[in-house]
Amino acid sequence: MYLKVIKAIPLILISFLFESCNKDYYSVGIEIFDDQFEDLKVETFPIFSYQESMDKVQTNNLTNVHLGSYNDNFFGKINSSFISQLDISSFQFFGDLTQDDENNGSQLNFINENEQLTAVYLDLPFFNNTNDRDNDGVIDLYDVDPNNSSSDSDNDGLSDILETQAGTNPLSADTDNDGILDPDDTEINGYNADSQEYEIDSIFGNRNADFNLKVYELTYHLSSLDPANNFESFKEYYSDDDFYEKGFYGRKFYDGKVSLDLNEIPVFFKEDDPSTEDIDELNEIDYFETPRIRVSLDKDYFQRAIVNKEGTEDLQNPFNFNNSFRGLIVKASNFSDDLYMLLDILNARLVFEYEYDSYNNNGTSSELSDDFTEIKEKTSIIPLGGITINLFDHKDFNQEITNEINFSKENIPSKKLYVNGSKFVSKLKLFTADNSISDDLLELKSKNILINEANIVLHLDKNIHRENYQYLPNRLYLYSYNNGEPIEDYNKDFTIDYEVGAVNANKFLFGGFLQYDTNNNPTSYKFNVTNHVSNIIRYDSLNIDLGLTLTSNIDNPLVRKAYTSDLNKVNIPDASISVPFPVALYGSNVDENSLSNKLKLEVIYSEY
Repeated sequence: MYLKVIKAIPLILISFLFESCNKDYYSVGIEIFDDQFEDLKVETFPIFSYQESMDKVQTNNLTNVHLGSYNDNFFGKINSSFISQLDISSFQFFGDLTQDDENNGSQLNFINENEQLTAVYLDLPFFNNTNDRDNDGVIDLYDVDPNNSSSDSDNDGLSDILETQAGTNPLSADTDNDGILDPDDTEINGYNADSQEYEIDSIFGNRNADFNLKVYELTYHLSSLDPANNFESFKEYYSDDDFYEKGFYGRKFYDGKVSLDLNEIPVFFKEDDPSTEDIDELNEIDYFETPRIRVSLDKDYFQRAIVNKEGTEDLQNPFNFNNSFRGLIVKASNFSDDLYMLLDILNARLVFEYEYDSYNNNGTSSELSDDFTEIKEKTSIIPLGGITINLFDHKDFNQEITNEINFSKENIPSKKLYVNGSKFVSKLKLFTADNSISDDLLELKSKNILINEANIVLHLDKNIHRENYQYLPNRLYLYSYNNGEPIEDYNKDFTIDYEVGAVNANKFLFGGFLQYDTNNNPTSYKFNVTNHVSNIIRYDSLNIDLGLTLTSNIDNPLVRKAYTSDLNKVNIPDASISVPFPVALYGSNVDENSLSNKLKLEVIYSEY
């Protein structure tokens, strides 16, 4: 028996995605048993499913932030924005000198630098896939053979790795477009070998859509410690902590129409190297930034609020700074079409470009007559960080979901299961609806058996997805509903996929992967819960409720807080919140026409 698995594309701390052209097969088959065992027996036992809805989830300091709007005919609309402080913990000073040196230094060494901003940018990078399994300089997406370093992707007679070493473009047979193919071209002009091709794997929907982006000053102080608990614990922030809607916003730093530019951004040298008289470095590219949203902010405000405060107490430490400048609110609206983005918040930042006065002794420290003051250019970075908060607004989902939630509150098992990391989770009860010992379970416990394999199978509701499988999560996740912790099958599964980029494919015996039929159409999800079921049957372990959700990273066992629709506080897996798109599955209380898709527990065992 095999599990068919979609490879996951990694998102830094977050590592998940929904599409891939590579699929692997992992055997979780039945081992060869001793002759003392009789023939294997297979039985199916009931699972009772219940639908849960979350009013809000804890979203401070996730490994990504969401920005965008996406509408699903059944699951409704999700709108996302975020709030973030700035992190000055690694910031030192502007220019070449500290403010103390500027104020107290001698004329021979120090002057007032008079830093003046020329531009301030907000940089919001996308996650991008630069996986290169064969290390030939061509990422797997564009490599004609990503496992062969001798491959020739542009078919010009030179292997990709030779072209990378020679500084030509392995994806173009004529790197400089001069009509001479690379093998015969003795001079390549106008091509920068540091330029890369990128696969942006964190944008969903119409990449050509435009939208209004607004960036505001946050006027609410985000405390890392909880004042409600006498500052003795960390404060939790939730997906409904929209301080803009609560009126805690000030100056508008940006308000404009944005269209995505997925090209890398060239960064030019700030100084000309006097030793290279024939080359003007100011016209040369120093390096490239990865694709990102970049918008220009109000430089006059940041001149007053940050640059002019160099050397003051406000810039001495993060605590003082966050009292002075409390953060940014980033909102997007008026989308021309569905567009949803996961942004690399760990590399998001403010970019300060400025001019300053620099003392030049012309290489003669003892001779003052040839000294002069020159204007230089420089760039300084202050990352977004400290506290960041994802804001999620789910609305207009189908009445069927609401019905299932209400029935479940009355302990009526659900017909369907709806799972979305930041809104919907499901609760599963094995064998009985009230965790008691059923007659079937009692009979099974009375036998001398070895549980060879136990699987939970969840079938996809194709009527809801209507063959729209583009953003189906490639993996679901089972956990202890009562505390959010992993179950034993997770903890005992040390299987690792060592292939580069397979971040979400570890623990493949535990499973939860999307399954496919022979026509490569998605059909179901499957979990191996042999240890969990064996402990219930053979060792009288508690038959705990199981939670069902999504996961962006199977190696992340951390938990976060959430509140259900009836305001009960629960723990949910941290890695579930990063997955924005839902999935619909058949539950336990299906109608007669859907019995073959009913949620079930399959137990394979041997008697001895």
